[in-house]
Amino acid sequence: SIKIGRDPPVHVWDPTKMQTSSILKGQHYRGISALGFSRNGKWLASVGLDDYRTIVIWDWKKGEKLASQRGHNDKIFCLRWNPHDDDRFVTVGVKHIKFWTKAGGGMTAKQGVFGKAAGKQGKQNQMCVVFGKTVDSCITGGGDGSIYIWTGTALTKKIDDAHEGPLFAITAVQDKGYVTGGKDSKIILWDPEFKKRVKTYELTNKN
Repeated sequence: SIKIGRDPPVHVWDPTKMQTSSILKGQHYRGISALGFSRNGKWLASVGLDDYRTIVIWDWKKGEKLASQRGHNDKIFCLRWNPHDDDRFVTVGVKHIKFWTKAGGGMTAKQGVFGKAAGKQGKQNQMCVVFGKTVDSCITGGGDGSIYIWTGTALTKKIDDAHEGPLFAITAVQDKGYVTGGKDSKIILWDPEFKKRVKTYELTNKN
Protein backbone atom coordinates (compact mmCIF):
# COMPACT_ATOMS: atom_id res chain seq x y z
CA SER A 1 0.00 0.00 0.00
CA ILE A 2 1.15 3.58 -0.64
CA LYS A 3 0.37 7.12 0.51
CA ILE A 4 0.38 10.58 -1.02
CA GLY A 5 2.27 13.41 0.66
CA ARG A 6 5.68 14.27 2.03
CA ASP A 7 8.03 11.26 2.37
CA PRO A 8 5.32 8.73 1.47
CA PRO A 9 6.04 5.22 2.82
CA VAL A 10 5.44 1.91 1.09
CA HIS A 11 3.86 -0.74 3.32
CA VAL A 12 4.44 -4.37 2.34
CA TRP A 13 1.79 -6.61 3.87
CA ASP A 14 1.70 -10.30 4.76
CA PRO A 15 -1.78 -11.29 3.49
CA THR A 16 -1.96 -14.43 5.63
CA LYS A 17 -1.13 -12.71 8.93
CA MET A 18 -2.68 -9.36 7.94
CA GLN A 19 0.42 -7.65 9.28
CA THR A 20 2.98 -5.23 7.85
CA SER A 21 6.11 -7.11 6.75
CA SER A 22 8.16 -4.05 5.83
CA ILE A 23 7.92 -0.25 5.63
CA LEU A 24 10.02 1.47 2.96
CA LYS A 25 10.56 5.23 3.13
CA GLY A 26 12.95 8.11 2.69
CA GLN A 27 13.29 7.96 -1.11
CA HIS A 28 10.13 9.53 -2.56
CA TYR A 29 8.45 12.93 -2.38
CA ARG A 30 4.81 13.93 -3.05
CA GLY A 31 3.62 10.38 -3.60
CA ILE A 32 4.03 7.08 -5.41
CA SER A 33 2.25 6.21 -8.67
CA ALA A 34 3.19 2.57 -9.29
CA LEU A 35 4.64 -0.53 -7.61
CA GLY A 36 5.84 -3.91 -8.85
CA PHE A 37 7.45 -7.06 -7.42
CA SER A 38 10.14 -8.94 -9.34
CA ARG A 39 9.47 -12.53 -10.40
CA ASN A 40 11.69 -13.93 -7.66
CA GLY A 41 9.89 -11.84 -5.04
CA LYS A 42 13.14 -10.34 -3.74
CA TRP A 43 12.80 -6.86 -5.16
CA LEU A 44 10.13 -4.20 -5.22
CA ALA A 45 10.23 -1.24 -7.60
CA SER A 46 8.38 2.01 -6.87
CA VAL A 47 7.73 5.08 -9.02
CA GLY A 48 7.58 8.52 -7.42
CA LEU A 49 5.38 11.51 -8.25
CA ASP A 50 8.31 13.93 -8.18
CA ASP A 51 9.27 15.91 -11.30
CA TYR A 52 11.67 13.17 -12.42
CA ARG A 53 9.29 10.24 -11.68
CA THR A 54 12.14 8.63 -9.76
CA ILE A 55 12.23 4.82 -9.80
CA VAL A 56 13.59 3.06 -6.72
CA ILE A 57 14.42 -0.65 -6.48
CA TRP A 58 14.22 -2.03 -2.94
CA ASP A 59 15.33 -5.14 -1.13
CA TRP A 60 12.00 -4.94 0.64
CA LYS A 61 12.70 -7.64 3.22
CA LYS A 62 15.76 -5.73 4.47
CA GLY A 63 14.12 -2.35 3.94
CA GLU A 64 17.09 -1.18 1.87
CA LYS A 65 17.34 0.80 -1.35
CA LEU A 66 19.32 -1.05 -4.01
CA ALA A 67 19.16 1.53 -6.81
CA SER A 68 17.40 4.70 -7.93
CA GLN A 69 17.12 6.43 -11.28
CA ARG A 70 15.15 9.20 -12.96
CA GLY A 71 12.21 7.49 -14.62
CA HIS A 72 10.80 9.99 -17.13
CA ASN A 73 9.96 13.66 -17.55
CA ASP A 74 6.21 12.95 -17.68
CA LYS A 75 3.73 10.72 -15.87
CA ILE A 76 4.34 6.98 -15.47
CA PHE A 77 1.12 4.99 -15.11
CA CYS A 78 2.33 1.41 -14.69
CA LEU A 79 5.43 -0.64 -13.87
CA ARG A 80 5.68 -4.38 -14.46
CA TRP A 81 8.59 -6.78 -13.98
CA ASN A 82 9.45 -9.29 -16.67
CA PRO A 83 8.20 -12.76 -15.60
CA HIS A 84 10.97 -14.38 -17.66
CA ASP A 85 13.91 -12.35 -16.28
CA ASP A 86 14.38 -11.13 -12.70
CA ASP A 87 16.53 -8.17 -13.81
CA ARG A 88 14.15 -6.57 -16.33
CA PHE A 89 11.00 -4.48 -16.08
CA VAL A 90 8.95 -2.05 -18.14
CA THR A 91 7.34 1.32 -17.39
CA VAL A 92 4.62 2.98 -19.45
CA GLY A 93 3.06 6.41 -19.34
CA VAL A 94 2.44 9.62 -21.25
CA LYS A 95 3.43 8.87 -24.87
CA HIS A 96 6.24 6.51 -23.88
CA ILE A 97 7.36 3.04 -22.92
CA LYS A 98 10.74 2.26 -21.38
CA PHE A 99 12.53 -1.07 -21.04
CA TRP A 100 14.67 -1.27 -17.91
CA THR A 101 17.49 -3.59 -16.82
CA LYS A 102 18.75 -3.84 -13.25
CA ALA A 103 22.55 -3.99 -13.41
CA GLY A 104 24.77 -4.11 -10.34
CA GLY A 105 23.99 -1.13 -8.16
CA GLY A 106 22.02 0.71 -10.81
CA MET A 107 19.66 0.36 -13.75
CA THR A 108 19.65 1.25 -17.43
CA ALA A 109 16.76 2.08 -19.75
CA LYS A 110 15.98 1.93 -23.45
CA GLN A 111 13.19 3.99 -24.96
CA GLY A 112 10.56 2.09 -26.91
CA VAL A 113 10.41 2.93 -30.62
CA PHE A 114 6.87 3.45 -31.97
CA GLY A 115 8.00 3.84 -35.59
CA LYS A 116 5.82 3.21 -38.64
CA ALA A 117 3.71 0.60 -36.85
CA ALA A 118 2.12 3.39 -34.79
CA GLY A 119 0.48 4.83 -37.91
CA LYS A 120 -0.42 8.45 -38.56
CA GLN A 121 -1.37 9.11 -34.94
CA GLY A 122 2.19 8.44 -33.80
CA LYS A 123 2.98 8.11 -30.11
CA GLN A 124 0.03 7.63 -27.78
CA ASN A 125 -0.27 7.37 -24.01
CA GLN A 126 0.40 3.85 -22.77
CA MET A 127 -1.81 2.97 -19.81
CA CYS A 128 -0.97 -0.64 -18.88
CA VAL A 129 1.38 -3.48 -19.83
CA VAL A 130 1.65 -7.27 -19.70
CA PHE A 131 4.44 -9.55 -20.89
CA GLY A 132 4.06 -12.12 -23.64
CA LYS A 133 5.28 -15.70 -23.85
CA THR A 134 8.92 -14.76 -24.48
CA VAL A 135 11.40 -12.60 -22.60
CA ASP A 136 11.42 -9.94 -25.36
CA SER A 137 7.67 -9.60 -25.97
CA CYS A 138 5.12 -7.41 -24.24
CA ILE A 139 1.72 -5.90 -24.92
CA THR A 140 0.49 -2.46 -23.88
CA GLY A 141 -2.91 -0.81 -23.75
CA GLY A 142 -3.19 2.64 -25.25
CA GLY A 143 -5.06 5.74 -24.20
CA ASP A 144 -6.53 5.67 -27.70
CA GLY A 145 -8.10 2.24 -27.08
CA SER A 146 -5.58 0.39 -29.24
CA ILE A 147 -3.47 -2.66 -28.35
CA TYR A 148 0.28 -2.31 -28.94
CA ILE A 149 2.48 -5.38 -29.40
CA TRP A 150 6.23 -5.00 -28.80
CA THR A 151 9.24 -7.14 -29.65
CA GLY A 152 12.46 -6.04 -28.01
CA THR A 153 12.11 -2.26 -27.82
CA ALA A 154 10.20 -1.86 -31.10
CA LEU A 155 6.48 -1.69 -31.79
CA THR A 156 5.73 -4.49 -34.25
CA LYS A 157 1.93 -4.50 -34.40
CA LYS A 158 -0.98 -2.27 -33.46
CA ILE A 159 -4.61 -3.30 -33.17
CA ASP A 160 -6.60 -0.11 -33.69
CA ASP A 161 -9.70 0.68 -31.64
CA ALA A 162 -9.70 -2.51 -29.60
CA HIS A 163 -11.78 -0.48 -27.15
CA GLU A 164 -13.78 2.73 -27.47
CA GLY A 165 -11.74 5.06 -25.30
CA PRO A 166 -8.72 4.33 -23.08
CA LEU A 167 -7.64 0.74 -22.46
CA PHE A 168 -6.94 0.60 -18.73
CA ALA A 169 -6.17 -3.06 -17.99
CA ILE A 170 -4.58 -6.06 -19.68
CA THR A 171 -3.64 -9.48 -18.32
CA ALA A 172 -2.65 -12.90 -19.62
CA VAL A 173 -4.94 -15.91 -19.20
CA GLN A 174 -3.03 -19.19 -19.15
CA ASP A 175 -3.49 -21.21 -22.36
CA LYS A 176 -6.36 -18.97 -23.48
CA GLY A 177 -4.87 -15.64 -24.52
CA TYR A 178 -5.33 -12.19 -23.03
CA VAL A 179 -8.06 -10.15 -21.40
CA THR A 180 -8.41 -6.38 -21.82
CA GLY A 181 -10.65 -3.88 -20.07
CA GLY A 182 -11.46 -0.33 -21.09
CA LYS A 183 -13.39 2.82 -20.26
CA ASP A 184 -16.11 1.55 -22.58
CA SER A 185 -17.13 -0.92 -19.81
CA LYS A 186 -16.15 -3.89 -21.97
CA ILE A 187 -13.99 -6.86 -20.99
CA ILE A 188 -12.64 -8.68 -24.05
CA LEU A 189 -10.99 -12.10 -24.24
CA TRP A 190 -8.51 -12.32 -27.13
CA ASP A 191 -6.84 -15.33 -28.70
CA PRO A 192 -3.06 -15.66 -27.98
CA GLU A 193 -2.08 -13.90 -31.24
CA PHE A 194 -4.66 -11.10 -30.95
CA LYS A 195 -6.17 -12.15 -34.26
CA LYS A 196 -9.74 -12.27 -33.00
CA ARG A 197 -12.03 -11.50 -30.08
CA VAL A 198 -13.02 -14.79 -28.46
CA LYS A 199 -15.64 -13.27 -26.19
CA THR A 200 -16.85 -9.83 -25.13
CA TYR A 201 -18.44 -9.07 -21.79
CA GLU A 202 -20.27 -5.77 -21.45
CA LEU A 203 -20.65 -4.41 -17.95
CA THR A 204 -23.92 -2.62 -17.32
CA ASN A 205 -24.89 -0.31 -14.50
CA LYS A 206 -28.12 -1.67 -13.05
CA ASN A 207 -28.60 1.48 -10.99
